[in-house]
Amino acid sequence: MNDTTHSGAPAAPVPPAGSASAGPVPTGATPYAPRPMLEAEARTWSMLIHVLALAAVVLSGGFLGFVVPLVIWMIFRERSALVDFHGKQNLNLQLTLLVVSVAAVVIGFITVGFGFLLTGPLWLAYGIYALVISIVAAVKASSGQYYRIGFTIPFIK
Repeated sequence: MNDTTHSGAPAAPVPPAGSASAGPVPTGATPYAPRPMLEAEARTWSMLIHVLALAAVVLSGGFLGFVVPLVIWMIFRERSALVDFHGKQNLNLQLTLLVVSVAAVVIGFITVGFGFLLTGPLWLAYGIYALVISIVAAVKASSGQYYRIGFTIPFIK
């Protein structure tokens, strides 16, 4: 009926002209490369990671302090090594504070309140440490220094 030959296999779809998949992608080419951040901008965002996390800790009672550094770190980590470093440092601090807080509350409830005699002061001491070290880290970040925060569990390396 039809004079054309048909092999039975469906024809491969042809991409429209001018589309991104119209030609082969060169080997080693990346379709997206983040724009590097200026040094002053990197210092500002690195400082804001610590300052805004501190504000989130105070406003949420210590339980949502990890959200701000997580969001800023996820957005800017590929654009600046300084922001990447300070984001990881503050995330580790905030997650450690969260673990300490949950552990203090669980131990306190399991021991019918007697555990709070031990965990309460330790929880308070680590909370004060986190507040002070966040201010110190913010000052170091604003001057462009890579400041490693101690007494944290390294969740993110």
